[in-house]
Amino acid sequence: MGKIKGCGNESCETHKKKITYKESEAFCSKCGSLLVYVCKDCYTQLSDDTEKYCVRCLAKHEDRKDKAKKVAAGAGGGALAVGGIILTYGKKALDVAKKIKG
Repeated sequence: MGKIKGCGNESCETHKKKITYKESEAFCSKCGSLLVYVCKDCYTQLSDDTEKYCVRCLAKHEDRKDKAKKVAAGAGGGALAVGGIILTYGKKALDVAKKIKG
């Protein structure tokens, strides 16, 4: 989904209800004001029309990505550690079983 626009007129009903418009639209259907680019999450007017999120919401998204990467890395490391333990003690258990059997 691309960038979205919203009405910049704070007294307009569409602005209050945070109604969004397609990027191709230019004017508010309710009051006729020029549409501005708004943040996808919080509806804050964006000063730069190249971004989809305001600075705060972009930081939240980046934090979520970083946290997910850390969780994924931790899970992979944990599985590797468990695998190492199984190999170490599994070999010892196999050696003991061979002695008992033999």
